[in-house]
Amino acid sequence: MKKLPIGVSTFENIITTNTLYIDKTEILYQLIKGDTPNRYFFSRPRRFGKSLTCSTLDAIFSGRKELFKDLWIGQSDFEWIVRPIITFDFSQISHRSSEVLIRGLHSSLEAQAAKYGIILKEQDLKEKLAELVRALGQTKGSVVVLIDEYDKPITNLIGNLEEAELLREILRDFFGIFKGKDVDEHLHHLFITGVSKFSKIALFSDLNNLEDLTNDSRAAALVGYTDQEVDRYFAEYIQSFADFRKEPYAQTRQLLKTWYNGYRFTKSNIAVYNPFSLHNCLTKNDLNNYWFSSGTPNFLMKFIEKNPLIATEIETIEGSFFAASNLETFSIDVYYQNYRTLLLQTGYLTFASDYDAERNGYKVAYPNEEVRVSMTEQILQFVGGITPEQFGEFGYRFRKALAADDIGLFCKHLQDFLKIIPHNIRVNREKFYQQVFFMICVLFGQRPAAEIATEEGFMDLLLEGKTKTFVIEFKRNSTPEIALKQIEEKRYWEPYPILQNKKIVLAGITFNTTPEGTIVLWETKDL
Repeated sequence: MKKLPIGVSTFENIITTNTLYIDKTEILYQLIKGDTPNRYFFSRPRRFGKSLTCSTLDAIFSGRKELFKDLWIGQSDFEWIVRPIITFDFSQISHRSSEVLIRGLHSSLEAQAAKYGIILKEQDLKEKLAELVRALGQTKGSVVVLIDEYDKPITNLIGNLEEAELLREILRDFFGIFKGKDVDEHLHHLFITGVSKFSKIALFSDLNNLEDLTNDSRAAALVGYTDQEVDRYFAEYIQSFADFRKEPYAQTRQLLKTWYNGYRFTKSNIAVYNPFSLHNCLTKNDLNNYWFSSGTPNFLMKFIEKNPLIATEIETIEGSFFAASNLETFSIDVYYQNYRTLLLQTGYLTFASDYDAERNGYKVAYPNEEVRVSMTEQILQFVGGITPEQFGEFGYRFRKALAADDIGLFCKHLQDFLKIIPHNIRVNREKFYQQVFFMICVLFGQRPAAEIATEEGFMDLLLEGKTKTFVIEFKRNSTPEIALKQIEEKRYWEPYPILQNKKIVLAGITFNTTPEGTIVLWETKDL
């Protein structure tokens, strides 16, 4: 079997080193065929293959047909015309400050001009780029410009909004040359990638001929892997993993789907796997958190620090409605205003339903178990401020209680856990305690449903145990008997006995604040 590409984003290296490449060239062909100039913007989460896409385009426009002899485009009618190429990979251009970014861009332009034997005379950054495009267009033919991770300088400084704004202005001025007729007439292809949407950042607001592929069905499977591609390219790797786990192929295949599939970016029903996590899992024979741990969303933790209740709200976001118009409202300060837009753009949430034309939006959810479990663990550790050792001990306790369907033991451990949550993070509201309960259940193996609508109101939580179904009502500074009485009066359980072959248990749980801390009380009643 070929090696799986981990940390390799150069197309030529993959093709020439016996490394597996999942053929995306038919999709690229449909986007670049013909002589009509193209201007594209394409946004996807980190480590999904944007850089490899840019590298593949570089090889195509460099006329490297020999690299594509076994791929779809190599058998097509594509015209292999060698074109001059200008590339900007902002993950490789220093940008820790506005001054450093300017120096990095000057250096990049001069190096690329030297590659084509061009001496640049302009001193201004914007004019220097325009000069290079015109010189190449006049001497080498129409130019291809590939800009990878355009937003990295901004997002890396998102904690310093003033400096991030300075970088945004530099980049807007720099990219603004592409709107000029004297430059545009020399462009054959412009391809820009990033994590965040561009519309309201105003970096490209004047480029009204720039097509956004982010939510375009044509690019739904341009990066990431579809189920069909996983079955076609990874069957041997999955069989090897199944043998290692000593379980049937179908069971391992479904496990991979549950953990790493689920990303939907367009109105089409195409869902894709996270390539980074799939490669790591099948290389190491270990089902684990790879993508999330490779880049903890520090911006989100900073946001939670300013808005602690958001930590628990995030955990009940699944199934909520998201207006499509919010995708066009991205701005630098969105990190502190609209966390759902941010989570969608960065891959921590995804579309979980078909597009609802009447409401102009989608339901959203975590894409898969890797993100769901990792996000919950990260938030709980942050909220609790506990060490990994403490977290491991609490994990052992909670898992044991859940496995035994022992709600009382669970509540005892929860009271201990609440004692270590810092006072500046704790929010003395019923919803806060309810959602901490929810988060712990999710993290340690359960999938409870929260705020379920019934004919008589909203059930706080429905928890499916191994042998019991718990119908739970939470109260703050009250008694479990009052909570239990509400369940009985509202008869929240009535929709469920006919659906589940399990004992129904009613549970009233209260969180009572005292000078010594939070006391968790509970009362249960079997139906």
